[in-house]
Amino acid sequence: MAMQISGASLRRLPQYLSVLVRLADEGQRNVTSAELARRLRLDETLVRKDLAMTKFTGKPRVGFGVPELLAHLQDFLGARHTKEAILVGAGRLGQALVAYHGFEKYNLSIVALFDTNPDKIGGQVEGRQIYPLWQAAAFAQRNSIRIAVLTVPSDAAQPVADMLADAGVLAFWNFSGHPLNLPDPVVVLNEDLAESLAVLSHRVGNLTMVGAGE
Repeated sequence: MAMQISGASLRRLPQYLSVLVRLADEGQRNVTSAELARRLRLDETLVRKDLAMTKFTGKPRVGFGVPELLAHLQDFLGARHTKEAILVGAGRLGQALVAYHGFEKYNLSIVALFDTNPDKIGGQVEGRQIYPLWQAAAFAQRNSIRIAVLTVPSDAAQPVADMLADAGVLAFWNFSGHPLNLPDPVVVLNEDLAESLAVLSHRVGNLTMVGAGE
């Protein structure tokens, strides 16, 4: 049976990739799991486990070859092949995501935006055209788009996702706050900003209570 990498491990892999890019820029040829753990403030055993799940092994007393591990993780994450995506919902969050240049490191390119607001349609964000929503499915199908970013209101998320899935979109990065119900093999990554804020507030509250008790 093939080993499946966990969601937590998969989310950590871009962190390793960022460290390896810096090490490569500095000319470092090898890195140990201990050094990766120290730089990322992780447990060394966890680092070894994460990398083993990608089927990459190091050498005793030497560690991992930086260029080799960097290339391996880029291939594993699909970061060496350009992936085009569309974004639906050209509000402030959507425009901020389009303007974020960090996606370039993973060769993700948002090529077009879609919205229902007539005041936005026809405009541009970072050189990308904003089209009416009704054109999204045809655009995705015509250009073989497989990834969609949703920054739409929660009540619009499922209908929009259904429409795009029918047009061949296979992966959704969902910022709507509404869980999507889509058939296999469609992949959904939900980003709930309110949930993340609640977790952050809870942790800050606990730290405040600990400080008050000292």
